[in-house]
Amino acid sequence: MKFLKRKTGPEFSDSAVKAYLIGLGSGKLEFIDNLIKFHISKGRLRKRSEVIRQIPLADIEGMDRVGKEISVTWKGITDIFVIEEEESAGAIFKKIPKASRKQKKVFEDKEVAKQERNEISNTVSVTMNIVDSLFDILRSLHGWVDWDRVDDFLKCSEKNAASLTDQEVKIIELDFTKLSSAIKERLPEETSKETYNVLRLLHDYFGGLDSENEFLKEIHPNQYDAKKAIQAHYLLNDIVLGTMLEDEEIGKEHDELLITLEELAKGAGLKININAVKNVIAKVGANKGKESFIEKSRAVFRQQLKDLVKT
Repeated sequence: MKFLKRKTGPEFSDSAVKAYLIGLGSGKLEFIDNLIKFHISKGRLRKRSEVIRQIPLADIEGMDRVGKEISVTWKGITDIFVIEEEESAGAIFKKIPKASRKQKKVFEDKEVAKQERNEISNTVSVTMNIVDSLFDILRSLHGWVDWDRVDDFLKCSEKNAASLTDQEVKIIELDFTKLSSAIKERLPEETSKETYNVLRLLHDYFGGLDSENEFLKEIHPNQYDAKKAIQAHYLLNDIVLGTMLEDEEIGKEHDELLITLEELAKGAGLKININAVKNVIAKVGANKGKESFIEKSRAVFRQQLKDLVKT
């Protein structure tokens, strides 16, 4: 009679070696999937494998080898593995540090990407505040000009711009000297010109954003998202300004805004209520750019990007 042969023990990869973990007992040390695993067998009749050590390579702070002994320091802990065969100890010791360095680089790149993502989110939010204030200056220059109000919009822009340069990594430095001078001298045309210059500088900065970090392309917001978000925000403010000036280009800008929002939604995986944006823009036009409707349009726009831009 033939008996079925069943495997009662665990299967190990080619990277597994017999070892003794000081303080815990004998088992097998395995290096697989960027992890160092140490298994021991438990049970008298039916053996089962249990992982009692699992060390991510990214957590390894140092390694050393003396003969058959390999010491691994991670998260302030030092484990000493005694390998049964000295030759195997040498082979696995050479293999792990190489993978560890590679894994650490991947881990570091991911951490950098997360930090960049947070910086981008904050930068886009602050930039939107600056853009709103600058467009408010442009709107205030038509008809009778309240220069005190214009000066308040300038101060708001300067305050937000300062927060960009206060970060550990300076994003962009905006020079408001010429604009400030034009406002002090009460020169409408010069004020308009210098306001557009600052707006153009910001727009060009975001248009040229790029990153060499591959992981940043996988998380949001990234540079592409920032570019599209700012582009859409400029279009919104252009439409609002054009409504006051009865600009014939508003229709084209309206279509371009909706297309840009659709591209942003697709690229960043956002759910953007395009109809909500369309409706609020229509109300701005119907009410001839009244302040309350302008603020409402901006609020609705920001609400659509709440999962992307820090508020």
